[in-house]
Amino acid sequence: MSVVVRRIRRAAVAVLLPATLVMSSAGVARAGDTTDAPYRTVVEGLRNPRGLTFDEHRLYVAESGEAGDVCFDGIATEEGGSLCAGLSGRISRIDTRTGARRDVVTGLLSIGEPLFAIGATGVAKSDDRIVGLMGGNDVGVPPADLCGGTAPCRKVVRAAQKQLGHLFQSARNGRATWKQDVGAFNYQWTIDNKATIGAGDPSYQPGWADNPDFQPGDANPYGLAGSRGGQYVVDGGSNTLTFVPRRGTPRVVAAFPNPTVGPAANAYDAVPTCVAPTRGNVVVADLNGSIYLVNGTSVTLAPSAVTSNDGSFLVAAGGCAADRKGNVYISDIYAGSVIKLAVKTMTTSWVLPPGTLNFPSGVAVGEDNALFVSNNSVCPSFPTPVGPDNPCGGLTGSIVKIGNHGDH
Repeated sequence: MSVVVRRIRRAAVAVLLPATLVMSSAGVARAGDTTDAPYRTVVEGLRNPRGLTFDEHRLYVAESGEAGDVCFDGIATEEGGSLCAGLSGRISRIDTRTGARRDVVTGLLSIGEPLFAIGATGVAKSDDRIVGLMGGNDVGVPPADLCGGTAPCRKVVRAAQKQLGHLFQSARNGRATWKQDVGAFNYQWTIDNKATIGAGDPSYQPGWADNPDFQPGDANPYGLAGSRGGQYVVDGGSNTLTFVPRRGTPRVVAAFPNPTVGPAANAYDAVPTCVAPTRGNVVVADLNGSIYLVNGTSVTLAPSAVTSNDGSFLVAAGGCAADRKGNVYISDIYAGSVIKLAVKTMTTSWVLPPGTLNFPSGVAVGEDNALFVSNNSVCPSFPTPVGPDNPCGGLTGSIVKIGNHGDH
């Protein structure tokens, strides 16, 4: 299981189960509602929705899928069951007015189980193209004999070898055209640079060798953003920001340190989950609530300079996006909130306070400056039983629309 989803699952048990932080289905504003709820649900029934992007008025979502019925003997989930996989992941296009969903790319690998599935994590518009990102890496894909050697089993194994950690573009037949293997690149980079990460700035030496999550060789590409000439990818396994040009070799722009303060100090690595290019900076946020400003190869840990207008804070970033004025909106996957970071003044403010959403993830800014956020982002397309250990009880993956924030 990827480090990002592993950390999120831990938080579901340890942090998010109290009713104060988990949104019940009774509080959800659904499409067509005329209530005073702070947001409107645009679409439901999505399969673990993660990253979002706009192409003009069209909204795209990366769905990690709902795993499948090909299971691997001897490889267990954290719950003790067999690790299973399928090809239920997809990229969908959403009509934000009607909520209608249309397949763009199908047949993407999905691993784990219907809740917290691992698969497609990012989608972005880059140089007039829609680009997707698969999480994980293709190092150590288990052999087909561990899933019975059947035709469906072999198909899943081939998909894992071809897809994990890769960028892709949509093709006219609904399939993917596979591009750079950023997962393999980042995996090897962590091996080659494990002793020199943060070189040139001694204050950012992560000290991975003392980290329980340390793996000498790790990659889990998670957040994706388009930029001129290529894409930015943040990797929650290698703890890096990588620029992937349309042509040529990827390059690591920055590496992020272990947290040094708070309960996560030296217990976890940074686990960056989202990236948002702005004017003059690239904003990155991670699962420890840290925000970074990257300018060239210079990395600034933003919280030391951030002040809050209204007591707003970030626990763990799920997704982020910038508007045309350079403000960045960050969803908090643990706290169920959304904050606005005004980069010019380095101040934050609430868009939605804690407990409003349930596992929010991807963020996109529409043409009307409304925000769109993946909600119930660890939930499948079908409702599951309500219970104290199920953060998705009665809920399905969805996307919500939050007002107009462009002038705030």
